[in-house]
Amino acid sequence: MTAGATSTAPHRRASPCHSSSRRPPMSVATDRDDDHTSGPLRRAELRRIERSAVATEGVPNALKSMDILPDVRPFMHQPVDRQSLASSPGEPLAPYRPAWTDAVGRPRRAAIAGLPTRKLWHRGEHLDPLTIFWPDDRKPYNDTRYPWGCVCRVVTAAGAGSGVIVGPRHVLTASHVVDWNRNGAGTVEVHRAGPSLSAISPITRAWYFTKITPPDVGWSEVDEDYAVLTTADRLGDRFGWLGVRTYDSGWDDEPYWRSIGYAAGGLFPVYQRDRELDEDEFDYGSARSMTTTADTVPGQSGSPLFAFWDDGPYVVAVVSAQGTYFLSGEENWCAGGNDMTRLVNHARANDP
Repeated sequence: MTAGATSTAPHRRASPCHSSSRRPPMSVATDRDDDHTSGPLRRAELRRIERSAVATEGVPNALKSMDILPDVRPFMHQPVDRQSLASSPGEPLAPYRPAWTDAVGRPRRAAIAGLPTRKLWHRGEHLDPLTIFWPDDRKPYNDTRYPWGCVCRVVTAAGAGSGVIVGPRHVLTASHVVDWNRNGAGTVEVHRAGPSLSAISPITRAWYFTKITPPDVGWSEVDEDYAVLTTADRLGDRFGWLGVRTYDSGWDDEPYWRSIGYAAGGLFPVYQRDRELDEDEFDYGSARSMTTTADTVPGQSGSPLFAFWDDGPYVVAVVSAQGTYFLSGEENWCAGGNDMTRLVNHARANDP
């Protein structure tokens, strides 16, 4: 506008934010429904209307099928005194296959794109927390037959890891997969394969010897990096479970072992066979760590290492971490030993 010009626009005086207090009280928002040019309610107006409503009817039966889970509440932390179980022989726990579930020795491949690459970045730095021994022969699969349908994805606010059913309501995983926050809550997804899954159940209790928190798993902790989760539902009765037994060093360097789990946030389980384990010769006591030639990346923590016996598959260790061993370089590490078997026995006996 040039100097001396006169504006023909109506003069508007800016109003302070609290000027809305001059408006008449509103009992419901529909007081302004007839005025299609009115704007959203101001904060003072919102304070005058009722901000909550009471349901007047139940959910229609036709819609209840969408209700997958009740409220997932924080689970209980159940510490176990290792010394109290020291006299237990760590008896093997037998596997179980339901009569309505087929069993196969190798899972059906999933027709999806390849696995995530091994390169991970954080704040511009290249990280390599777990190791892939190339060529990577992990295969995505989608097969609910036994034992492949017993694979689990453990989901908490802290992230997701892997596990496997080892009892009627019991899932074996790594301790560092568990959200150990006081208000930690989580679920177990059985055989998550892309958009589908066999079942989902809240975690009600976590049994452990040692609480281990990522990102670092210390050398003094790697042989104790396991936990048993109790679920609200009897997943094992429905899908079966793998047995658990104590690893024997006489099996070192033999390609007996298979692994299943979820890689780097993937939603399809992966499978690998003919892997080796090697018990750490410097690790003494009832909790044992061992290295493996199985390829692993983050997300596969908690994956079982298992083999087949005449009566079915038995887990001997869970995937824990990667580290540099002064004799052989990079290794992937697993946790097992008598203590793992004792912990599963204890959880099943005290939380059936």
